[in-house]
Amino acid sequence: MVTTQKITANTSFFMVALVFQKLLSFIYFTFLARYLGAEATGQYFFAVSFATMFSVLIDIGLSTVLIKEVAKNSPDNEKWFHQIFTLKLLFSVVTALLIIVLDRIFFYNDQVRTLIYLTTAIVAVDSFILLFYAFIRGRQNLRYESWGTMIFQIIVLSLGFSLMQFTKNVFLFLIVLFTASLFNLIYSGLVLNKRFRVKFRLVYSKKLVKKILLITLPFALAAIFAKVYAYIDTFFLKLFLGDAEVGFYSVAYKITFALQFIPLAFVASLYPAFSDYFKNDYQSLRKVLVKSFNYLAFISLPISLGIVALAEEIINKIYTESFSYSILPLQILIISIPFLFINFALSYFLNATDRQKINTRNLGLVMVLNIVLNLILIPRLGIWGASLASSISTICLFSLNLQAVSKVIELRWGMFRTLFYALFSALVMLPAVYFLKTVIYWPLTIIVGGLLYFILMFITGALKKADLIFIKNSFSRSKSR
Repeated sequence: MVTTQKITANTSFFMVALVFQKLLSFIYFTFLARYLGAEATGQYFFAVSFATMFSVLIDIGLSTVLIKEVAKNSPDNEKWFHQIFTLKLLFSVVTALLIIVLDRIFFYNDQVRTLIYLTTAIVAVDSFILLFYAFIRGRQNLRYESWGTMIFQIIVLSLGFSLMQFTKNVFLFLIVLFTASLFNLIYSGLVLNKRFRVKFRLVYSKKLVKKILLITLPFALAAIFAKVYAYIDTFFLKLFLGDAEVGFYSVAYKITFALQFIPLAFVASLYPAFSDYFKNDYQSLRKVLVKSFNYLAFISLPISLGIVALAEEIINKIYTESFSYSILPLQILIISIPFLFINFALSYFLNATDRQKINTRNLGLVMVLNIVLNLILIPRLGIWGASLASSISTICLFSLNLQAVSKVIELRWGMFRTLFYALFSALVMLPAVYFLKTVIYWPLTIIVGGLLYFILMFITGALKKADLIFIKNSFSRSKSR
């Protein structure tokens, strides 16, 4: 029997494992970029991004459906697994063929072509890992996935750093990813087979396939929009400019989107509250949304403007001056961080209030906008154009989601007093950090700037002890779920 304490312990461990994995992944990419240089880094990043963009065609929400079905603890659990396993094999073959055809069309004489073949294999392997862990998640057990996630990253680090002593061959560094993924596949498969007694079989039931595909359709659309939105800029950069530009952009992109775990951890605990208050307590629903909106702004604004002020030092000191072309793209991308953070709360709110279709629609509209902006801006502005397209798209998604939320609850300007004080404090902090980095060691300006921001927030009355407790408890609850 699964107890509440066990679920809490497993989920806490999983959250720690994810933060551990993301931190090590960012550190590894930083060292890899320094070692390989812009052009080779661009090849590495593009090959992974291009294959990942199509990974959604393998899963199309199948893993999410399996988690829900297994969680019901019905006698048909394994039947669902076998059918979804069979569908994934079929979709893997079709997706691989599609990628190969596109690869031959767009990159026939490009050395990245071979790299894409390998990353396609990695993406296919990862899709089955996701499926195996989905079944285990449905059984309310996250410890195996937590260990698999951490060991995967340790393998990447150990093999990758060892390889850096001998070669700069990008293909071999992708082999490192394939090796780690292969381990995770074998490990998750053995756990599924030995611990949960699930056998691997190919089956086909027309009735069940139809049922599964009807359920996955909304998930598939949202996932396709999200993947294209996230990676299409890399494709256009490669197509219009080349590997070096992709490399410069990848550094700015990695720094910006490595921070996503912060709002994800913060709002994870709010989703059940949104769902409950939507049914039972309108005033509390509005209060929690406004608080999450203000606090995410409070957290993100100093991060955004602080990185704007220190972008030159971050790039030149951490990645070396060979990546100096990444400075402006980083500043343009990082400006959108507050909108990106708050979007997590708005998106969770729409899902919790039975407006998933609106979420999907908004994501689809912004995906189209992002494609158009990239086609217009990249040929004219290069990697700056890709950064600008991304930031504009993020702000537009924020606007669409906020408009949708305002139709559910009444929002007034007075509710967002903390937001304005946070913006004022961050804007005061910005020139202070610019000045301080010229007189003290630049990493120390992060501490001094942060203290200045907090002091200003307390002086204006925008931040109180109760607010800090709320933020702390939000992160704590997200770990305990």
